[in-house]
Amino acid sequence: MADDCGSTCPVAGGFYSYSPNVGGNVVLMAAFALLLPFVLYLGYRFRVTLFTAILATGLLLDVLGFAGRVLLHRVRDSQAYFTLSLLGTAMGPTFTTAAVILVLPHVLTIYGEALSPCRPILAESFSCGLTLVALVVQLVGIVLVAYGLNGVTRMQSAGIVAGGLAVQAVALLGAMVVYLWFMLGLNSGQGLPDEKHAAVYLAPRFERFLRGMEIATTLLLAYSIYRAIDMAGGVDGGLFQNEAAFMVVTGAVPLAACILLTVFHPGAVYGPSWEQTSPRRPKRRIPPPIQHYITNTHRAYDPNIRKQFSPNSPRTARSSYPPKMPSGSPGLPSNPRPSYKPPSPMIPSPKSAAATSERYGDGSERSKSQLPKNMVDSEALW
Repeated sequence: MADDCGSTCPVAGGFYSYSPNVGGNVVLMAAFALLLPFVLYLGYRFRVTLFTAILATGLLLDVLGFAGRVLLHRVRDSQAYFTLSLLGTAMGPTFTTAAVILVLPHVLTIYGEALSPCRPILAESFSCGLTLVALVVQLVGIVLVAYGLNGVTRMQSAGIVAGGLAVQAVALLGAMVVYLWFMLGLNSGQGLPDEKHAAVYLAPRFERFLRGMEIATTLLLAYSIYRAIDMAGGVDGGLFQNEAAFMVVTGAVPLAACILLTVFHPGAVYGPSWEQTSPRRPKRRIPPPIQHYITNTHRAYDPNIRKQFSPNSPRTARSSYPPKMPSGSPGLPSNPRPSYKPPSPMIPSPKSAAATSERYGDGSERSKSQLPKNMVDSEALW
């Protein structure tokens, strides 16, 4: 075939001195594939997008890697199948490492940024930056190992892959140091945790979540160190050609880490606090306090309503001063308002007349009632 390694194969007969076991590789491939829908469902349910995308990509690469090993069982010298196998089994755990590192700033923030030994955004940027470098270096090395481009030997290409795995181990080790430093300070009581997310970190499942992340990080660190030593010995070395060690370290160990990340999914533990503890979330600025300005107008308040208007107000100008007329206008007085106003005559109103008549009427009746009676003998008159 055109993509066979031919005489440049690292060992006789192809890339491996053995035919990869179909049963074991199929079991590992199926296990990684079964985790994929659970991870996608949990990510969709709890809205943990970035973590889910990274972990799902790692699972998919692991599935492709072990599928390539199944294909190598029949054609051990296929460069395409070997590239698929090495690409999936090497870069899949790198994405899983990135998913674990992505949890670190959320753990630092959940207790309060004041207790963190460094800013969570710096810890995430440093660790994720190293992981990205490891990913790129491994990708270049894997292509060179499979195809031997530009005259680079497979031994040198394997060394490039080992360098990428070493950078990955440094990223994990740095994340573990920051985490342990943070936990030691928290347990020593140097500061009080923030009570904003107390319902999250006081729950028993959060303690189990931390233990799960610690075990997953330790497993991935052990994998990275072993695989770096494995690739440093070359593709024809004893460790690389050991199928049992490969199935355990490259298959079972990353699978256990992925199972822990799925069972102790951060979205189920954090809930809405996952988004609130993200270092990439824009911080809301606290608005400045409302300032009350007291002007001289308030101090010199006058209850007279006429003085409440501004001197420049058109209403005040109209009401304060009468319109000025030209003094020499023909046919019109100099001032429309008369200077002398005769008093109006006293015109009695109906009410005043009635009151007057009532008053006089009362006086006449009173005088009549006071006249003496029987002053003349009535029989003498007749």
